[in-house]
Amino acid sequence: MSRRPGSSDAGSSASASRAAELLEELGLSASHLMDAVREYADGWGLAFDPKDMNASPQQLNGDHWEDWLASDCPALLIRGSRSTVLGAEHAKDMAARRPHTRLVELPAGHTVHGTVPAEFAAAVREFLSTM
Repeated sequence: MSRRPGSSDAGSSASASRAAELLEELGLSASHLMDAVREYADGWGLAFDPKDMNASPQQLNGDHWEDWLASDCPALLIRGSRSTVLGAEHAKDMAARRPHTRLVELPAGHTVHGTVPAEFAAAVREFLSTM
């Protein structure tokens, strides 16, 4: 078996003797990480270094308008009305500045697809039906 990502010879803090124990330790995140659980020589752990999860949002910081505005292909922007990641005004600005962009707000936080999957799917279906 391979060594878990981010581990040293001393092991990693994100490990357990059984997969079920690890999933229990992950709490609410478990449903999002179940496919990333692996068995290693020293127990069960994640297929990635959890520190990367903290570094990932930092990569999102910056000015991405050039990328967003580089295309005029139809776009569906779905925002959770309770999102603390994408503000309502910023989402409205994104939709206004890029041609052919449709903004849909659904009653959810940032993970709209996981919170209101039926409403999310309906919004996607409706958008695709106009293509």
